[in-house]
Amino acid sequence: MKLISELAGVGLATVDRVLNERGGVKPETARKVLDAARRLGWGKSLPLPYRSGLRFEILLGRRELPYVAQINDAFERFLPLIDRSITLQRTFVDDTKPHRVAEAILKARCNALIVYGQEHDAVLDAVGSITSAGVPVVTMLSDLPTTPRLAYVGINHYKAGRASAFFMSKMARRPGPLIGLYSSFQYRAQADRIAGFRDGLRDYAPGVHSTVLLEGRDNEIVIRDVLSRALRSHPDAAGIYNAGAFNSAIEQTLPIVRPSDRLTIIGHGLAEDTIGMLRNENMALVIDQNIDLQVRQAIDILNYRFGLSSKIYSETTVPFTLHMRENV
Repeated sequence: MKLISELAGVGLATVDRVLNERGGVKPETARKVLDAARRLGWGKSLPLPYRSGLRFEILLGRRELPYVAQINDAFERFLPLIDRSITLQRTFVDDTKPHRVAEAILKARCNALIVYGQEHDAVLDAVGSITSAGVPVVTMLSDLPTTPRLAYVGINHYKAGRASAFFMSKMARRPGPLIGLYSSFQYRAQADRIAGFRDGLRDYAPGVHSTVLLEGRDNEIVIRDVLSRALRSHPDAAGIYNAGAFNSAIEQTLPIVRPSDRLTIIGHGLAEDTIGMLRNENMALVIDQNIDLQVRQAIDILNYRFGLSSKIYSETTVPFTLHMRENV
């Protein structure tokens, strides 16, 4: 108890009240005591008197994005994993407008925040401000590694890009340029995927494929426009790697611009559109980022952070999965 007292910076009487559930201690102080106790090897979960009133907020992107809808659905399915004392608040904000995301972060009235956003100065500053106020932040899907966030939960996007390059080098029907679609390099995930793809091509198919990069801004109209122009400018293109969303926009564009040519297409995110494209062989491979496992990991991290679980998280990187026509 003396060691816990010293590490938490509180008196022995406070430690006694927390560990023996005598009450009369503020939740913030109780968490300091329990954090110190766990660091010293004490595995007891947070006593009931300190569990009330916790609010976790999940700051999601635009509703129309397939992976945002998947995250929302996953949190619904995993509600039973969340302690009954916790209120789960989901907020949708246009993630393409970083100042709005930053504003939503600063306005959040919660005990913990789960964030998906761009690596923009406004967002980084907002995360720094809220964490300095004592609110832990978990990043999902795309990391903000230069912030003092508690943890990042998601796949290794660079390795996913390299995996795409490996399969593209084996599956492309001919040499020639490969089109790399992305939404914005302001998202660390997108930048890492494209970097991994280009590095992988240099290793797996040196001198065979060049890359033509297109910014689609996660907008179907923009994707169709830039892709149409690129396909006309590069009639020898051998394949498309979509590091962003809206794979259906690719499916809509190809019959118009290249009706008789079957390009090798690799994308991300197992959803209705990509499942359909795999089944009709318009897409060769989909790399999925395991949304359900990301949600579960995020919940586990915050449960532990607030003493609702003694399960220690050691690895927050989620494995990605590969899907072809045969396993959807």
